[in-house]
Amino acid sequence: MRRILKAGTMDEPASAGRGHCGFTLVEALVVVAIIGVIAALLLPSLARGKETAKVARVRAELYGIGLALDMYAADYEGHIPPVRVNCNTDLRSDWCELPVELANQRYLPHSYQGGLEADLEDVFNPNHTYKYAAPGPQLLNGSPTANYALWAPTNLATMSGGGRYFTDPKLSPIRWVVWSLGPRPDSAKAQDTYAPLNRESWYTHTGDTGVIARYADSQGTQFLTH
Repeated sequence: MRRILKAGTMDEPASAGRGHCGFTLVEALVVVAIIGVIAALLLPSLARGKETAKVARVRAELYGIGLALDMYAADYEGHIPPVRVNCNTDLRSDWCELPVELANQRYLPHSYQGGLEADLEDVFNPNHTYKYAAPGPQLLNGSPTANYALWAPTNLATMSGGGRYFTDPKLSPIRWVVWSLGPRPDSAKAQDTYAPLNRESWYTHTGDTGVIARYADSQGTQFLTH
């Protein structure tokens, strides 16, 4: 028998009148929407942070390649490796690959994969090395040919003011250049005719396109594009 309370009222079961725990469908949808908004706000920041980290790695690796070229030149009476250009179907995209000589002499890591003998892959261009160019000796499909023509600006101080091609290393204001094709390798800036020494082709900030390069002038002083 239920216990009688005031004015003839009785106790109700403990669960009576209590709300049910958990979310309604509307509340769940609101939570999902809020999470979506937060993700939309955070993802661009995460992408920019990832790009910034990759750019820092590229610059560090280009610095290492610059040191390797300096050491090679010191060991080989001032000479630097030739530029390689390939027209073969399987290596067509490996134009201006890093010098095999740097890998063979262990200045850089070595592998046996075609186009990646110098085993230092461009962070932004998988399955390809960073690029290398210098006025002077050139190998076309592995055979000596006419000197490589490197475009360089007229005004080295500002890297502007037009420019021209140099094939003689003794006359060129640039000794060598190494570069990454940047975050978007197929962009117009990265594929510019006068890249990588045309200032208009350079990557300058997060979200930009263009090349990231390191070069040495005729005196051997090295510079990084920015």
